[in-house]
Amino acid sequence: MWVVQNYPVPEKVMMRKRVPIPAEWRVNFLLNQYSLSRRLGYLLSCVVLVLLPVFTIFDATLVGYSNEESVWKHIVLRLPTAILAIIFLVLYHNKTQGYWAYPLLLALNLSLVGMVAAMFALHYTEQGGHLLYITQGLTLAIIAVATATVYGVRDLAIIYGLPFLAVVALLAYTGSTLPDNPIHLIFIPAAMGIGAVIATMLHQEHQRTFMASQQLEYNALTDALTGLPNRRSMQTQLQAEWSHAKRNEQCFAVLMADLDRFKAVNDQHGHEVGDEVLTILASRFTTSLRGGDRVARWGGEEFLLLIPNATPESALAVAEKVRRSVAEPAFATSAGSLAITLSLGVALYREVESIDEVISRADKALYRAKLEGRNRAVLADG
Repeated sequence: MWVVQNYPVPEKVMMRKRVPIPAEWRVNFLLNQYSLSRRLGYLLSCVVLVLLPVFTIFDATLVGYSNEESVWKHIVLRLPTAILAIIFLVLYHNKTQGYWAYPLLLALNLSLVGMVAAMFALHYTEQGGHLLYITQGLTLAIIAVATATVYGVRDLAIIYGLPFLAVVALLAYTGSTLPDNPIHLIFIPAAMGIGAVIATMLHQEHQRTFMASQQLEYNALTDALTGLPNRRSMQTQLQAEWSHAKRNEQCFAVLMADLDRFKAVNDQHGHEVGDEVLTILASRFTTSLRGGDRVARWGGEEFLLLIPNATPESALAVAEKVRRSVAEPAFATSAGSLAITLSLGVALYREVESIDEVISRADKALYRAKLEGRNRAVLADG
């Protein structure tokens, strides 16, 4: 099963239909598209710079140029594509980051099709005897660039559309008529159709690959029952907050929270009801915490809350708010309404401490909260 915007999607549906990218993954998807643009642009640039001289020599040998003007005309037609390929490779090897890769790849694809389309128009208006050869070259270029698109048909609308409109306008302006054997011209729209299919399939495959990667990462960092971050995810967040606090001489708080008498819930009502309690608890955590605060399932019925930029007063205020949100109202479960309470231990980071030491003090404060009667928040010593 796939989880998209908190709804499970069967894998066979994912394979058959285009599933929208969830909002929380769109930034990562955009970065993934930039990375894909860099890779595709690099490969296309290498191919262009290797094959362009080869085809130039082949073209000169097969077609032949009637005069020096024709030679320069064909060189000028190839020059923009070669320049764009060189620029792409320079930026790629300089490891330049940013949005540049996608528009440059689009321009490279457009210049490649535009180059061959211009050669086609040139031979068409001159009614040369090598129109079939140029038509085949245009057909191959049309199909080839479809494999180097990032957004599928959306890209092809530009890559195919602009050269096609330019060629039609030029032929109409010059008053060119159909050649004696126009049947091979059908190859061009057929190639566009094939290219559109290829580009669409590749774009959908890119999306599926991205979704699969994100889903694996999501599963690795998320508790399957509650949907909260798991211990591994929280350890990463704790490390980042600890580094930030040390660097900026700030403070953060760790809250260890544990359900009171949760074993009795499981023993009396079964583990299914216990799972319902944990799920409801997770929902109350997320609705009662502030925007920058984070919570994770630490293990069993124990949860860890991370409060950035905390003071003893603000950390205890958050702990009290969470405790009250759990205590009332009662939890509506399949076994009826259950009165559930929570005990919390609160510890603030001290400059000389490690993360484990802060957690250890929060744990000890939680133990004190249990000993003092449960359903309370206790601030750690010191």
